[in-house]
Amino acid sequence: MNKILLITTGGTLACTPTQNGLVPTLRGKDILTYSKYPNADISVYDFKLIDSSIMEDSDRADIAEIIWNNKDKYDAFIITHGTDSMAYTGAYLDCALPNFKKSIILTGAQLPLQKEGTDAIENVNLAIKSAMEGYCGTCLAIYHRLISAKTATKMETEGFTAFESVTNDYIQEKKQAPIQEEMLISQPKRKVGLIYITPNIDKSTILHYKDCDSVLALVLGAGGMPKHQEEAFEQLKEKGVKIYIKSQCIFGKVESIYEAHSGVKKFIPIIDTSIEWAMYAIMFGII
Repeated sequence: MNKILLITTGGTLACTPTQNGLVPTLRGKDILTYSKYPNADISVYDFKLIDSSIMEDSDRADIAEIIWNNKDKYDAFIITHGTDSMAYTGAYLDCALPNFKKSIILTGAQLPLQKEGTDAIENVNLAIKSAMEGYCGTCLAIYHRLISAKTATKMETEGFTAFESVTNDYIQEKKQAPIQEEMLISQPKRKVGLIYITPNIDKSTILHYKDCDSVLALVLGAGGMPKHQEEAFEQLKEKGVKIYIKSQCIFGKVESIYEAHSGVKKFIPIIDTSIEWAMYAIMFGII
């Protein structure tokens, strides 16, 4: 039977009501009382009780280190997490632990565990079941689906579906462990700027990113941007800044179909990933 380490970080799933609103209070032992798998071999590591919107990358680095330090003791890792930044944490772990040969499964909920009609119970049990069966890699267990951390993005603030895969596919079966050596990258290698292209951004705004190692520009449609912005990105490129481009659209890719999309040929296009994963992949030097 797979040995599982449950790492708790708080989030809505773990919340209880207070006079100031919902606050994470439930720890691992409380969460496991809702498990439908009493024979599952699960140990608990209570990491933090926080709202995921205030989680920082230093926290994500700590979680990656906890997983790395316990990789020989456990077959799978479950992380309970708030949904606001769950896709970011999944992407961070996927990039900080490249070629990881065991399961890293993040789960959370739109309603607290103790609230009637909650989605939390099903999500927790999906994560436990998936960890027991074994899946190689990092994914989110939400609303009856496993979504790869590479493609998961939050789509709803309230609906139980919550997340979607930007490639419209879900994990259906076990994945073979990568043959490459697994590792922990303790710190991102690059300073990355993110620019959401809108028609009114001027050249000077873009050139403020000259101190970044790389910039990810979220472009219009399949690859468009005003010409003055394209010129600014070319100037950054001449200064040694790597320019990546990705569509603002959740689904689809950047491609050079139109003459106006000439920037696609000049910069590095990213397709078939979430924005969250693309950012961390650039930061960690994965792409």
